[in-house]
Amino acid sequence: MSGLLFSECEVAGLSLKNRVVMPAMGTGLPDHEGFVTEETIAYYERRARGGLGLMVLEASLVSPDAYGVGPELRLHDERYVPGLSRLAQAVQRHDVPVGVQLWHPGRQTLLGEPIAPSPIPLSRRTPVPRELSEADIHELIASYARAAVNCRSAGFDFVEVHGAHCYLPCEFLSPLSNHREDRYGGDLRGRASFMIEIVRAIRAACGQDFPIFFRISGEEGAQGGFGVEESAQVCQWLEQEGVSCISVSAGNWYALHLTIPPMSMPHGCLAPLAGRIREGVSVPVIAAGRLDDVDLAERLLQEGQADLIAVGRALIADPDWPAKAASGRREEIRPCIACNACVDLVARAEEARCAVNPEVGRDGTFEIVPAQQPRRVMVVGGGPAGMEAARIARMRGHEVSIWERDQELGGKLDVAARAPSKADVLRFRSYQSQLLAKLGVEIHTGVEVGAAEIEQQAPDVVVLAVGADPLIPPIAGIDAAHVLDAQEILLGRARIAPGRRVAVIGGSATGCETAEFLAGSAGAVSILEMMPGVGRGVEQITRRRLLGDLREAGVQILTEAKVTMIEPGRVVYQRPDGGEGFVEADDVALAIGWRPRGEDLAAAINGTEAVILGDALTPADFVAAVNAGADAGLSV
Repeated sequence: MSGLLFSECEVAGLSLKNRVVMPAMGTGLPDHEGFVTEETIAYYERRARGGLGLMVLEASLVSPDAYGVGPELRLHDERYVPGLSRLAQAVQRHDVPVGVQLWHPGRQTLLGEPIAPSPIPLSRRTPVPRELSEADIHELIASYARAAVNCRSAGFDFVEVHGAHCYLPCEFLSPLSNHREDRYGGDLRGRASFMIEIVRAIRAACGQDFPIFFRISGEEGAQGGFGVEESAQVCQWLEQEGVSCISVSAGNWYALHLTIPPMSMPHGCLAPLAGRIREGVSVPVIAAGRLDDVDLAERLLQEGQADLIAVGRALIADPDWPAKAASGRREEIRPCIACNACVDLVARAEEARCAVNPEVGRDGTFEIVPAQQPRRVMVVGGGPAGMEAARIARMRGHEVSIWERDQELGGKLDVAARAPSKADVLRFRSYQSQLLAKLGVEIHTGVEVGAAEIEQQAPDVVVLAVGADPLIPPIAGIDAAHVLDAQEILLGRARIAPGRRVAVIGGSATGCETAEFLAGSAGAVSILEMMPGVGRGVEQITRRRLLGDLREAGVQILTEAKVTMIEPGRVVYQRPDGGEGFVEADDVALAIGWRPRGEDLAAAINGTEAVILGDALTPADFVAAVNAGADAGLSV
């Protein structure tokens, strides 16, 4: 493919084979002491092998007293250098320059003592951070320099200072978190002093020829925070101090939808910030923000809004994104749907996994080995688990058929995609459907499969990925004609006339998405949830934005509300204090839960080997379904 995106270039003396950058993203793969593991190396080397131009390792701790959620790489001691060196060499052998992101979480420290320029807590639920003295500040600046020296000793090509996202340097820059009156506070220059002195210290410790990159929030995206004009000025000062390249992100803890844009955010949503900052500096600028669309990335380069393109989560979904895009094989790219499942897992101190790529986190051990004896595999259920099981089984050489009762493959993907915020889910369904056909999987849709059909097909093994049925609890009035399955509403099979009042019983993912779907046309929408909160099953960034959109749309959200009766015109519920309340409702949507279907069907099969997976066994999330499907495909 011609154009700028896949053209060679030079950045800070480093030769890049293209302008695709893998930005820093947490993995949860280091060990709990912060050392590099074999899984860490395998993960990064797999992505380097896919044709990148440049790589930045995940945010890595510069101070022994700094902790994020864990586990994270550490840089503050020479003990970490040998493992880091092996990691650098593994990436560089694929002709990819690699650097490390230097990080201190500041008041976002969760496992240790939070610190900050001023004693202002992150939120009402978090502790007041310890205010840093000038002596503390000087020691922290020195810790960045020591970390950079260790990175240079390990053989990395550069370091990147993480100055974005309301972490410690950004906390100094932000008027929301810096109320100091000394030389590290006050006006913009004072608030930028911490960033500037970090760069000076690294330059003094590592020499003039060692590149320093800097990641900054182009704007905070929160009321009272700094904007792009202030950020642009700071970037000019950073360039004067010797910063070699600037990576432009956005947001802070209050605006995480900018920091890691969910699928409800448009592709390229942060590009204008990079463009504005590039106007004022002469060093290369990296743009970020859902830039996995090849044409959009090329256009931004052609228009001069950026010099390099950060392709983040898309490289988790498909490490070969650069190679496939460069060779014109875009239809082969496994699409990232920006579901943020990878982010959510790492934020919970778990290893990163991916909703569309089951290899993530086990890159060094996941191997599709040809079957010793090809078998006839019948996959019943064409949702995420079933499609992945069929894909892997077919790639191993089995004769595979997949059977779905709906008219298209996808299962609950079709349901989820009906919510306005989740339409991109269908990109994965389209990709899998086309791939299964290309692989030669026999596809049957619109067929309800039971024991008789399985017996007639006589497979060697049947994979039961039949999902789950809606749970119908014993609530008085639940059998009334105006009580509908939320899934049927989302699919358009059950229609609610405009202007009617709707009560959604159940505030998990399906309930919230049903309310979002109805909010624009219904007269009034209420969610009743018996638990203390709503949005279970939705990752935290998407959840925060979804709940904000629901409230803005006027959706009434009632928690700790146990529904006791459904009557014509209203739904009655029990309040936490034991009293009774009600909401007016012309129609009721049920989104209470699920009852697995797999064991019932397995019990009806005589003499056929059966594997039950996904929601058919235990209702779970998208990531669990795809990974279970992959495991089944590897095992049959």
